[in-house]
Amino acid sequence: MKKALIYIFCISLILVFFHNFFIHKIFQIYLEKITEKNIKIESVNINFISKTVVIKNIQVFNDPKFQYKSVFFCNEITSQFKYSNLFRETILIEEIKFKNPIIYIEIIEKKNKSKNEDNISVLEKKQDTYVEKIYPKKAKDRNIIFKSVKILSPQANLTISKTYKYENFYLSDMKFNNVGTSSTKSTHFKKIFKTILSIIYIQIPNIEIQKKLREFYMS
Repeated sequence: MKKALIYIFCISLILVFFHNFFIHKIFQIYLEKITEKNIKIESVNINFISKTVVIKNIQVFNDPKFQYKSVFFCNEITSQFKYSNLFRETILIEEIKFKNPIIYIEIIEKKNKSKNEDNISVLEKKQDTYVEKIYPKKAKDRNIIFKSVKILSPQANLTISKTYKYENFYLSDMKFNNVGTSSTKSTHFKKIFKTILSIIYIQIPNIEIQKKLREFYMS
């Protein structure tokens, strides 16, 4: 009986380890695919009883040509789901919560303004040479909508060609409803990102940096 309990315990440990390992890898590969950047995740935990997914210490790495090591870091991302909503044509997630996220925005200014670059892939779309990526069509795309998105204690860092720099400034908590990949049924992620950039712009107390940002993104 004792040996049986030991075997069951060991098998349980192995199953838990590989379960977490594969979930961790699946999340990392998926996020790297959609962001097209290297990503490091400390841990991913799915609790099927409380119906939550918790991602700890996620880091999205920058391109080596930029000064900042990361584009984004977050201590914890928690999402709440319902089983019935995962099998709909449009996947519904009850809530996703970002705790202590940090965004790093870096701009490389060039003599030729049309060649300006940033690490958030906005300025490249204003270049004359920009060609929009065409992705292969899928048989059927499943949209995903987050009914509630909460961003708690966000922080931002900004540098422009190492000349203008404003770092470690805290932004207000943010909340958005019905955010997703469907433009007809929800507010698209891209619009939310633009809203966040606008909030960063408004809350920067440095007038010179505000002026430079207007030149880059609003001209």
